[in-house]
Amino acid sequence: MNNFANISQKLMMWVSVLFLCVLTAAAMPAAAEESSSTELQLHADFEREPLENDIWTATFEHFSEWKYGDNFFFLDIEGKPNFKAEADTLYFEYAPRFSLDKIFDVRILPVKYFGEVYATVQYNDSDRDFVNQVWLYGISIDFAGQPNFGFSNIHFLVRKEKTQDIAYQLAFAWGQPFRLGNWDFSFNGFLDYWKDDEKHIFLAEPQLRLPLSNFSGKDSFLSNAFIGTEIEVSRNFFGKDYGWEVNPTIFISLLF
Repeated sequence: MNNFANISQKLMMWVSVLFLCVLTAAAMPAAAEESSSTELQLHADFEREPLENDIWTATFEHFSEWKYGDNFFFLDIEGKPNFKAEADTLYFEYAPRFSLDKIFDVRILPVKYFGEVYATVQYNDSDRDFVNQVWLYGISIDFAGQPNFGFSNIHFLVRKEKTQDIAYQLAFAWGQPFRLGNWDFSFNGFLDYWKDDEKHIFLAEPQLRLPLSNFSGKDSFLSNAFIGTEIEVSRNFFGKDYGWEVNPTIFISLLF
């Protein structure tokens, strides 16, 4: 009963945070070049390491821009083994960025292939004790000049993880639409590298996405849907005794 109460309390906290983030983003001044997107993904994980379980993972993700920066957050809900439609583990990240270029009205890095420079803070948490609470803060830099409205950025972060000494983290995120023949695709993902008191940890989750608009056209409900595959590649992510692990998924997502 106590465990259920703790889960309910944390879930309500996260729902409240998500609600406040959406309200904050909606209340911020809008401009023609600012964008916002919300996405729901459903992943089928086959023999997910380290326990070799078949599970569902639902991901709720939001990104929005405002006058002086942007917001990003997501909530992962991992299901119970054997593809049971019951929540087992919840995990949440919230990462706003504040554009130093816009705040100080000056280009911080006047270099051709760099975009804006941001101050950023990030909060990670879960309902499970084996996933530590983490605060991160540091600098984020956009890269410029990618074709087809692609993006990429790199983050240099100080990492304060519960039960661990203060450390560092390097993060890289990207999204790149491309075309093969008559078909549209996109290649998205992130790469994280950090160190705790015992080990160096590597985690990457590249996704290859196929828009269903290839089949339905641009003006239907499925125009904002995708199918794809994600491959989680990690080293020491599950503990120092696990080493390299590879966890593939297939997924469907809806952007709205």
